[in-house]
Amino acid sequence: MDLDFLVHRDDLEKLDAALRDSGYRRVFQSENVSQYRHPDSAWGSVDFIHAFRKISLAMLERAKEFPALEGKQSLKTAQPEDVIGLKVQAMSNDPERRAQEQTDIERLMARYERRLDWNRIQEFYEAFDLGKEFSKLRERFDRAQ
Repeated sequence: MDLDFLVHRDDLEKLDAALRDSGYRRVFQSENVSQYRHPDSAWGSVDFIHAFRKISLAMLERAKEFPALEGKQSLKTAQPEDVIGLKVQAMSNDPERRAQEQTDIERLMARYERRLDWNRIQEFYEAFDLGKEFSKLRERFDRAQ
């Protein structure tokens, strides 16, 4: 199991220090992502997508805050369209993940379909040259209604 977070690139140093203080170690870092693992596998792994491009910074701006930890903290959560966008990016970057990411996307679309901003989702697909795939997917959802 792993958790995925979108974090502003300017916060990466603070994030790294906090994770190291909690026993995590960074096992991978690129311009786009950092991955951390804890020596105790029960703690799982944590992946951070670096927000620095216009599209990912907009995702951070749109994130909605929800109470967490019995109201003691809050956590910003990406909108469903933005989660779909991150999954489109993941399947575009790693073809081996395509089937799982596509399944996740379809589940999200089925769950939120009446409230989705389909134009934003289309922009994500087109950004990764997957416009035809989006058209087929949208057509399937339109027929199902």
